Amino acid sequence: MTIASPALLDPARSTPDVSEQRARIRAIIAPRTGERGLDIGCGFGLLSCELARDVGPTGRIMGVDAVPDMIIACEERARHDAVTGRTEFRQADPEAVPASSGSFDFVTAMQVYEYMADVERGLAEAYRVLKPGGRLAVLDTDWESCVWHAGDRERTARILRAWEQRFAHPHLPAHLPELLRRSGFALRSVTMIPVVNVEMSEQTYSPGMIDVVARFVATRGGVGEEEAARWADDVRSQAARGEYFFSLSRYLFVAERARTSRGGAA
Repeated sequence: MTIASPALLDPARSTPDVSEQRARIRAIIAPRTGERGLDIGCGFGLLSCELARDVGPTGRIMGVDAVPDMIIACEERARHDAVTGRTEFRQADPEAVPASSGSFDFVTAMQVYEYMADVERGLAEAYRVLKPGGRLAVLDTDWESCVWHAGDRERTARILRAWEQRFAHPHLPAHLPELLRRSGFALRSVTMIPVVNVEMSEQTYSPGMIDVVARFVATRGGVGEEEAARWADDVRSQAARGEYFFSLSRYLFVAERARTSRGGAA
C-alpha cells in the first residue's frame, strides 16, 4: 500500500535512530491489550499508530496536537497502518485534553513539554486524565548537550545558542524530576537516550535537521542569513572529509499517578 501524501512522514522522525526512541518508549510504557492510551503532541502519528497496534483491537489510542495539519497527517497514517478503528485524533493543546478525568491507562509525551511555557500545567493535565496508577512517559531533550562538528566552532556555538530560542525550556530534563513530583507523580525511572551520527545519511536524524536549524536561526534566532548558510555549508563539508559528527542527549522519564488522590481520598 502506498503512502498518499508526502506530509505523512517527517524525515527527521522516520529515521532508524528516532524510531528506536519510539521503541524505547513503547517498551518502557508496556501497553497491554485492551488499554486506553493518550499520545500528547502526536505530530505525524508514528508513535500513536505503533501504540494502537500494541493495545490490539480492543484498545484505543487518542492523539492530540495543536496543529490542524498534524491531525490530518495522523488520520492518514492510521489509515495506512490499518489502525483507524483503534485511534482518535483531536486538535487540542496539551493543557486542555478533550477527555474526562481518569480516562487513560497511560500517557506519552515525546518532545512536547520543552515547547510549553507552563510545563506544570501540562503535567497537571496528564495527571488529570490518567487513571490512578496510570503511567506517564515523557521524552525531552537537553539542547546544551548538542555537539555538531564544524570547522568554525565559535560560529557553531552561536548557531546552537540561537537554535535554543525555539524552545520554551531547552534544558528541561534537569527540572523534570521536581516538576513531576510537584504535579503528584511518583518518578519510576530516568533513562538517557543518546543520538549519535557519524555520517550524513538519510538513515540518520541530524542531516535532515541542518536546513531546519539554519532557517530558524536566520528568521527568528537573530543570526544573519549569510552566517546561517555558511554554518550549514561548514557542517556538510565535514562529511566530504569523513569527519561528520553529531550527538545529542535525550531523557526518558517514566512516572506513575498515585493510586489515591493528592488529598488522600481514593
